[in-house]
Amino acid sequence: MSVSVGHSDIDSLVLAVRDRESRRLIGEAITAYRGGALRSALMSTWIAVAYDIIAKARELAGQGEAAPRAFVEELDAAIAAKDKRKLQAIEGALLEKANSDLQLLAPHEYAALDRLQEDRHLCAHPAFVVEDELFQPSPELVRAHIVHALQHLLIHAPLQGKSAIARFDADLLGPAFPATPEDIGAFLRARYLDRAKDVLVVNLIKAIFAAPFGAERQKYAAKVRTLAVVLREIAKSKTAIYDAMMPAFVAIRVGQIQDEVLLSISPFLESDPRIWDWMAEPDRTRTRRLLETADVDTLKAHAAFDAFAIAPLSAVLVDRFNGFDATTKISIISEHPRKELVPAGITLYEGAGSFRYAEQLGQSVILPLASVFAADDLQAVLAAAADNGQIWDAAGTPEILEQLFESTRPLLPASRPHWEAFLGELSGRQEQRYSGLRERLDANP
Repeated sequence: MSVSVGHSDIDSLVLAVRDRESRRLIGEAITAYRGGALRSALMSTWIAVAYDIIAKARELAGQGEAAPRAFVEELDAAIAAKDKRKLQAIEGALLEKANSDLQLLAPHEYAALDRLQEDRHLCAHPAFVVEDELFQPSPELVRAHIVHALQHLLIHAPLQGKSAIARFDADLLGPAFPATPEDIGAFLRARYLDRAKDVLVVNLIKAIFAAPFGAERQKYAAKVRTLAVVLREIAKSKTAIYDAMMPAFVAIRVGQIQDEVLLSISPFLESDPRIWDWMAEPDRTRTRRLLETADVDTLKAHAAFDAFAIAPLSAVLVDRFNGFDATTKISIISEHPRKELVPAGITLYEGAGSFRYAEQLGQSVILPLASVFAADDLQAVLAAAADNGQIWDAAGTPEILEQLFESTRPLLPASRPHWEAFLGELSGRQEQRYSGLRERLDANP
């Protein structure tokens, strides 16, 4: 039961305790431990644990959780009646209540704190043993109990069950939810994951994956991609939990999804392609068939082009895309820019037959695709612009290409020869109109 946590580490854990009174109580235990009063330290540790469980139960009850509310009502009634027998019974069953009803503990955490409670009884009731058998806890045992109390309970927020999911739901649908994967990951770790119990992580994963397909799916219709990013960030932070529970959960949950919303699984397939392997074969068949037959509005509404991440589905999507007219292709690329659509986008741009159409393609096809361009893709775009007078002579093209330069700046210096070649081709034609592009290039040696 030994733990490799030193005095300074214990002090750091104490600083992370949320509840002020819990922090004071565990501080008393640590003071007794360091002073050599080991029985007192052990009993004080249990007092801190018992108090913290009750404090967390009151907090969860205030958030509307049914089981904590029932527990708090029972406790308050016993306190009001000064029913000592009832209070003793409540204390005796406190860990079991924290484990089963309040969902504050993982199995190994419950086992560690149960040992603390047993050792506390040995310290608190010396009359039940003969003198030469009087329980004398070792310093290592007491330190282990203090560390377990901190790590398994005191430093954690009571974010379990419906209250945690409701809080996440409010965050997700609110205007301040982060937009980038990096910011989403940092937000989740700070607000939910860093001190989360395993049971909370499992419940959160289940809620996120189920949200676009359940009875309230309409309110998540515009958030499916965000949910997929959230799931990926949780998988990165809590890999062991995610990998252990997702295969079986996906196999069961996807089988319950109705055909009309199944394509919304596409962003999740992009966030973690293993989900495709975890799906049952009948559900993979359903997904392929829906991609083959759905109209373009349905494909776009469900972000189905994110399924390019799965090789068997990529071939289906390429066939579907190639069968659409130019207007539809432009709308798809504009809304769902993907590496797989770069060749088609460049081909559309090369064929621009008027100034205004060239500008439209530049804004709706080339700029959206810029984030997935490689240097060779940029070379092809600039060659098309230099060869087609409807592109290079269009009034809006200089500004479009300046925006393209900024969007593809990470491709420098490999892309520099392509920009130089384009500007060289324009020498003597409309070179002055592209002075802004020349300035940007010269400013990035």
